[in-house]
Amino acid sequence: MSSPASPGHGTGHGPGNLHDRADLGGLAELAVAGVITLDSTADENEDDVEDFTELIPLTTLPVQLPAKGSAPPARNAAELVALLRTAQASDTVLAGTAGWLLSERRASPRTQDAYIKEASWWLWWLQARGLELDRVPYAEADLFAAAMRHAGYQPGSRRRRLSALSSWYGYLVRAQAAETNPFDGMELPKRRSKPTRHLTEAQLDDLVTFAVERESTRTAAIVALLKATACRISELTDVGVDALGHAGAQRIITLLAKGGQRHQVVIAEVTGRILDAYLAERGDAPGPLFLTRTGLGLRRSYVWELIQRLAAAVDIPDPANLSLHSIRHSVATALLQAGEPLDVVQALLGHADPRTTQTYLHVEELERSPAHRADSRLAVALARSRRAAPVDPTSAVAATDTELLTPDSQPSASSTASATP
Repeated sequence: MSSPASPGHGTGHGPGNLHDRADLGGLAELAVAGVITLDSTADENEDDVEDFTELIPLTTLPVQLPAKGSAPPARNAAELVALLRTAQASDTVLAGTAGWLLSERRASPRTQDAYIKEASWWLWWLQARGLELDRVPYAEADLFAAAMRHAGYQPGSRRRRLSALSSWYGYLVRAQAAETNPFDGMELPKRRSKPTRHLTEAQLDDLVTFAVERESTRTAAIVALLKATACRISELTDVGVDALGHAGAQRIITLLAKGGQRHQVVIAEVTGRILDAYLAERGDAPGPLFLTRTGLGLRRSYVWELIQRLAAAVDIPDPANLSLHSIRHSVATALLQAGEPLDVVQALLGHADPRTTQTYLHVEELERSPAHRADSRLAVALARSRRAAPVDPTSAVAATDTELLTPDSQPSASSTASATP
């Protein structure tokens, strides 16, 4: 294994400094006394499978990964430590892993847990292959990627895991805890955007109206806040009652966005009244804003089922196809369609890059599709055909009757009568 980093490495924290930090939480077990670490702060379409059976047949991969959806080998820092110890990782590796998980882009506990799960699968693979963590050949990373593909992982899932592992190894190499980064420069699966089911603004209003009139004050507040803030489901379930406040004359809620960034969103008057009705019943006890009967926070699955149930109640087609992201997507699309500037919508969503916000413009592109204009011309042609000659009652044109014709192209009663045999 690699030797411990020199005292001059990184930003020069002294030995055992991570032990003295109060904000480590579950990551404290990764901090090893006497080791220097760097600075720290608080469904898609499958890729086309290339035919390479003559080189590395998928049926003879050295190790088969468990099927996608299997429980990860580690879900938290303590379980990751156990895996690292089993892999005989050095104290330098443990300390470097702690620094990596505490770095700026992984500051939030939810993000740390996600990276821990990704790293644990690689450790599982290394143990199954009998390899050492700090000395892995480049080809091994490609075998691991092939095993994920063979196990049915979607391109987005594979790309996310490989990117996370490359980030981890990049940190370990800088911390002198690994010789090379086996994922450096490897080809990642292509990005494939999966269309998200979206609702119209009228359908969003129907959801809120139904919840206010027929459901509990908590349900009404959940749906109203989702529509007003376009927040992510994780932001909704994680937000505390202490996140409510004011900025000048504006009533706001402060959400914890991706990367641990705090994001302030205005709560306007109508949404505020709906929220106040719930708060009057909830009381002022500290904790999550939205509480269950047992005093715990909401689960993501509960919110998902709630949205689908309400959608079915207001006759929204195919409610089972709505995802957790559908409401956020729908609000953004409705705002852009209403003419709100892109930068205003970007600020509401908390996007760092306007190109991310632009992905919600695809619905407008569908509405401007030439297929609509071509369909109107077809309706005119069908109407002209009906006026020009008698139509066989069994023909396709007759079967369409007048329902396919535009109002302006409907034949008059006199022309219809004159065309009758």
